[in-house]
Amino acid sequence: MKKSVISFIAVMLVIIFLGITAVTGVYIPGGWTMPFRDAAVSDTADTADTATNTDTAADTTADDTANQSTDTTDEQPADDTAADDTAADDTAATDTAANDTAAADTDVNTADASTDTTDTTVAASLKAIIPSVLDTENGIRLGLDLVGGSRIVYEAQIPDGYDMSNLSDDMNSVQKVIRQRLTDKGFTEATVTLTGDNRVTVEIPQITNPEEAVQTLGTTAQLLFMDADGKEWLTGEDIAKASYGYGRPTGSEVTDVHYVQVQFTNEGREKFAEATESVSSRTDGTNQLYIVMDNQIISYPSVSSKIDSDSCVISGSFTRESAQELADLINAGQIPFSLTQVELRSVGPQLGADAMRTSLIAGAIGVLLVCLFMLIVYRIPGLVACLALGFYIVIEALIFSLIRVNLSLPGIAGIILSIGMAVDANVVIFERIKEELRAGKTVKSAIDSGFKRAFTAILDSNVTTLIAAAVLFFLGTGTIVGFATTLGIGVIISMFTALTVTHFLLNRMVDFHIRSPKAYGLTKHALRPRFAVLKHFKLFGGISILLVITGLVSLLALPFGQNFFNLSIDFAGGTEMEFAMHQTVDQSLQTEVGDLFQEVTGTEASSVTSSGDNNENVLIRSTSIDSEKRQAVIEKMTETYGLADTDIYNNNDVSPSVGSDLQRAAFLCAIVAIVLMLIYITIRFELTSGLAAIVCLVHDLMVMLSVYVWLQIPLDTNFIAAALTIFGYSINASIIVFDRVRENLRTARKEPFEDVAERSVWQTMGRTINTSLTTLFTVGMIFILGVPSLKQFTLPLIVGILAGAWSSIMLSSSLWAFFRKKFRKKRI
Repeated sequence: MKKSVISFIAVMLVIIFLGITAVTGVYIPGGWTMPFRDAAVSDTADTADTATNTDTAADTTADDTANQSTDTTDEQPADDTAADDTAADDTAATDTAANDTAAADTDVNTADASTDTTDTTVAASLKAIIPSVLDTENGIRLGLDLVGGSRIVYEAQIPDGYDMSNLSDDMNSVQKVIRQRLTDKGFTEATVTLTGDNRVTVEIPQITNPEEAVQTLGTTAQLLFMDADGKEWLTGEDIAKASYGYGRPTGSEVTDVHYVQVQFTNEGREKFAEATESVSSRTDGTNQLYIVMDNQIISYPSVSSKIDSDSCVISGSFTRESAQELADLINAGQIPFSLTQVELRSVGPQLGADAMRTSLIAGAIGVLLVCLFMLIVYRIPGLVACLALGFYIVIEALIFSLIRVNLSLPGIAGIILSIGMAVDANVVIFERIKEELRAGKTVKSAIDSGFKRAFTAILDSNVTTLIAAAVLFFLGTGTIVGFATTLGIGVIISMFTALTVTHFLLNRMVDFHIRSPKAYGLTKHALRPRFAVLKHFKLFGGISILLVITGLVSLLALPFGQNFFNLSIDFAGGTEMEFAMHQTVDQSLQTEVGDLFQEVTGTEASSVTSSGDNNENVLIRSTSIDSEKRQAVIEKMTETYGLADTDIYNNNDVSPSVGSDLQRAAFLCAIVAIVLMLIYITIRFELTSGLAAIVCLVHDLMVMLSVYVWLQIPLDTNFIAAALTIFGYSINASIIVFDRVRENLRTARKEPFEDVAERSVWQTMGRTINTSLTTLFTVGMIFILGVPSLKQFTLPLIVGILAGAWSSIMLSSSLWAFFRKKFRKKRI
């Protein structure tokens, strides 16, 4: 008893300590720090090479690196060697002057000066070992939709003789490359849109200092491969990809080294072979191939022989940072022409100034309702679930701060789903404990048996969700990566919490002599069958067909030019207008301008945000409106707010921020995830059950699409978050039912499959209903208390959660039975 009390108190103290740490963080003064950010220094730490020295590149010459000892080798022959770009400190610097387009190596003196300056600043600041969840400089990054950020507009510099028919495709390439660069730097929530014919607008969240945003984005110049005579051999268009690596790329290295692997296009391979053959034949010491970015040398490897391969390796005395920097710069050069910065300013949150505050309040109320529900339904286990949920939340917050997760609406969606799954695991366990108690077992025995029997259901449901999260993380881009990060981390923590913390705390309750079955939620009667689910499959299936038909038809009609959705500016492009208001643009003024815009145009603005210095500009985004309506808006704004012609800053068409590349990435992720989940379910269960689970998943997504069509909810980037949330939630619900079917089949003997499945549905129905309710508490509070844009996101989510509960109860087992009849001759 004494040991139990001590261990229980110890766990409670740990939870309290972690909670305080999550809020306050851990910071120390002086020179030692973990590899996280300074508390007093902004995000420029990630771009120290680019931010501290702006003009050293021009001073770098071959003389500065005469004593380098490096190798660049082809992946195949071990003797194809050359020298890489590394000064004494193995760093590359990006010139961040007015055009922000030059990048090169720094020499020893400037590098040392930069280091001294940085060390002086660091020594006078606090170091973040564990950033506070409130510390947005060092910890969690907030997205554009929550806190705003910086806006950079670049204009393409069209060279003489350029084929203008390629401009549209090349600008799409610009959009794709910049978005990938931002994703690689961790800014998954940044947006990249095309404006007009030759401009690209980049919005980077949370960085309120526009100059810092420029440094973060880095150079946007064209990449060239040149010889010592200045002859151009390759351009960025000939490079497929550059990536950092660590190991022994040629097999001839004595130890593992940092290196850069450059992959060529088919045409680039031929050009590179010609270039290396020509350069390697030089005998005057100029056998170097210069990699040039905007007339600045960023690397100059020497070449000893012809390299005819799809890729080459640049290796030498790189550090991880310098190798990664070079790879990033080479990838940046894939842009087909140089870009010039023409506009730089800050922008406000897209969801409005109150979105963050109301989301936090709604989330807190939702969690409290979940705890209250668990206490009422499960009593002592409910109390344990609340404590475990508190542990889960603080651990998740700490990890999110440590890895600087990007938190925007899609990220919040991932957190909501992972919280739902954390409660779900506890519900599965508690329901199994109640079943064991009804079978006459003692509380201690019921707890141990309940955990043992619930383990496979929790494992399989979480693994399938993790498969989806992993695919989205590795194959996705932009907001998809942010969602996958929060979901994947949340699922792992929730599974650990349920199987360890919950188990530990429940056993302590028994040690405290709380052993009455009623205290563990036991009621006199279990949920009993009220109707035959499988026998009414045609009825339930018919209802589902009516629910999904609208979404399915609308989706299939898109390739034929028929659109039944209310596509927002994110998917369809539209109009962007900006006005100088000469006053602070707060939430009330944003709402006022939004109402004015809708009154004049008859179209609801997609977003109305603040922008510019001191947030004194208003930025209006909407679907495309014609020139007459634009002029009407300008006249109304001028009349209402006394604006002059010079206060009209922007009036342009913009491309979709969810470009074709992002749409393809989302579609590819979904297909790959479905295939992998089908394989896993087939291994763990059987192929027919996997098919049934996938059909239920598609059903839930189509129901949500139907709601978008019926209510004409704007289809924007939030749709991707909502769809991905249902993607993870639906499969989880079906797996729980299938696990019970599998368990019952082991003891069914000659009992028909339909009878086993019917019994399994009713045994798991309490879990399905309770889990759906707890998830709806959180989402529902955001819908009730959130700003209008949040309501548009949460309503389809609510529908999707309800659809998931419907399909797991009414369809999943029936579909499994249906597919077994069709594809299996032998019945179990």
